[in-house]
Amino acid sequence: MFKRDKGNRDKVQGYLIDWDLSLDLALVDTAEAQPERTGTWQFLAIRLLEPNQGESVVQDRIDDVESFYHLLLWMALRYTAHILDSEHLTSSLRENFDASYRDREGKPYIGTARLANMESDSLIKKACFANAGIEFILQRMRRVLCERYTDPKVSFKNDTDSVAQRQRELAEVAKEAYLKRLENPQWLPDFLREVLDNKEIDWEANGGRVNHKLMKPPKFATSNLKRKTESGLHPEGSRKVSRKSGTTTPQDNRSGPN
Repeated sequence: MFKRDKGNRDKVQGYLIDWDLSLDLALVDTAEAQPERTGTWQFLAIRLLEPNQGESVVQDRIDDVESFYHLLLWMALRYTAHILDSEHLTSSLRENFDASYRDREGKPYIGTARLANMESDSLIKKACFANAGIEFILQRMRRVLCERYTDPKVSFKNDTDSVAQRQRELAEVAKEAYLKRLENPQWLPDFLREVLDNKEIDWEANGGRVNHKLMKPPKFATSNLKRKTESGLHPEGSRKVSRKSGTTTPQDNRSGPN
């Protein structure tokens, strides 16, 4: 579904697609809500890919905001200027977007790198994007979205001194403020509009597309490698010489069956 401009019938103002995958927001907290996931696995919200102890997790609008961040980060890493070489870029993309494990039933779950990068900002800092606007958007979005996965009470539970307690209180205030931003449907479009209109950001500098070369995924060692026995560590010739001279090797010292 789309809307045509009244003055120019050939001009399309927007599209609404995938109505069969849409969700009635009035039913999100009811039994009628469907827990199925929609979207590319590599860009789904972290909470949708974590073990949930059998509870159904319904995908919501904020999950889609987080998916937009993951997709934007992938695009920035893949096609904009930064300092990562091919080897580090390939491993970073693999660890952050592709790494997974399967449970006993064969269901895939996310690895640990994406959550760690969301909480610590390490991947964005390591990439050091050349375009200031792209890096600013990624940093600000990550700072807001990471509060979905932080718990100041847990982070500071073992720190009882006054300084740590004050940091915990500030962290709790920040968490509440950032989650309120996510609850506002206009936060993301307003934020992007503000950044794009910011005259102090040079969007032209290092703004061109860069086709980074990726390496082939590393080949991991198989688990069928045989362990060398003690006899294999001592050549047959040396064992014969040892027996003739009266000395022994560890293999010769093995006790036989009783």
